[in-house]
Amino acid sequence: MGELRDSTPQVKRFLAGALFNSLGSGLTLPILIIYLNQVRGFSLTAASLILSWMAITGLAFSPISGHLVDKFGPRRIMLIAILIEAVAMFSWSFVDTVSDALLVGTLSSLGNAAIWPTQTTMMARMVSEDFRPKFFGLQFMMLNLGLGLGGVVSSFIVEINDPASFTRLFALDAVTYLVFFGFILTLRGTGGPLKKTQMEIENDGGYRQLIADRSFMRLSAAKLLLLTFGYASLDAGLPTLLTLYGDLSVKALGPIWAVNTGVIVLGQIFVINRLDGRSRVRLMFGISLIWSVAWIIIGLSVSLDPKATFALTAIGVGIFALGEMIWSTVGPTLTNELAPENMRGRYNSVDGLIWVFAGAMGPALSGIMLQYELIALWIATIVVGQLVAGILVSRLRSLLTPAQDGRVSETQK
Repeated sequence: MGELRDSTPQVKRFLAGALFNSLGSGLTLPILIIYLNQVRGFSLTAASLILSWMAITGLAFSPISGHLVDKFGPRRIMLIAILIEAVAMFSWSFVDTVSDALLVGTLSSLGNAAIWPTQTTMMARMVSEDFRPKFFGLQFMMLNLGLGLGGVVSSFIVEINDPASFTRLFALDAVTYLVFFGFILTLRGTGGPLKKTQMEIENDGGYRQLIADRSFMRLSAAKLLLLTFGYASLDAGLPTLLTLYGDLSVKALGPIWAVNTGVIVLGQIFVINRLDGRSRVRLMFGISLIWSVAWIIIGLSVSLDPKATFALTAIGVGIFALGEMIWSTVGPTLTNELAPENMRGRYNSVDGLIWVFAGAMGPALSGIMLQYELIALWIATIVVGQLVAGILVSRLRSLLTPAQDGRVSETQK
């Protein structure tokens, strides 16, 4: 944990705030689709499509947030977004109909679409280029520590037959957003608008310039596939797979997510310290292989008895965590290596857009295929998607400089 001890007070406050925020998300993330399906009585398809609707509406918000970040600075936009998300989380407690859920989901997607790109942009500007990959990795470690702790707490509180247990979790999540707001509020002098030169103003081609960046667009396509068939399917599909087809109770979800989190918290620093000087493109190809193996193990688990299902799934999500630790450092670093300083907000907003789009496709794919019990086909689709992403990203290496690809050690730059 030497990186944390040596970081600036601002970095430490940012990470502490992120920890509180992720703790709240860990309370509600594993149970939202279960809440809509088994507590509010929505069909599994309807519940899944509500999550997809949240992601689809975020598609419209992400590009706007990127423009606002480059114009006004990330901190101001982030503070507004955090308050919006706090209101949305609290409002889930009052959802009775599908139209209610769509309204709250839209509000949540507005806040979420603005939080992630502003957060990444702010992080990129808070530290030196040399420390940036480690900062991203440390933030991811804090994120998963909070998610894991929140998941464990959630498993002790939530009861399917007690709707009030779910509303308490949503209220607690809203409070953690307010705590996060307080931490970001203390970061004065950080994340303000940049002073642009006249040349930067005249040469700012906006999103047209970004789209013309072949390296970034190819990277974005590979990320989209990895996230759609990796993260989004795990978040949306795993709870349903295990509770409906693996004969596990909802209380088993918290400990399984805790295994994923424990691997990340214990291993993130170790992984960070061994990525310096390695090709980031090859590392992303490795992520596609790691996640494919993890999904195959998870898919096989539901054909066994519940105890074996739990054990094998825990192994699968532990392996998945290894890919996550690499992704947390490599994914955002590659984006910010390619981003011009005056367009960093828009480049990171496209990264956020990828997460949003993946969040739309993953739940829809998972919900529909699991609704019709197409488990083997679902797993096969996920694995093929991961492998195609790996092939696509491997072709990016020739378009990057050694420094952008990470082949030059940070100490040699």
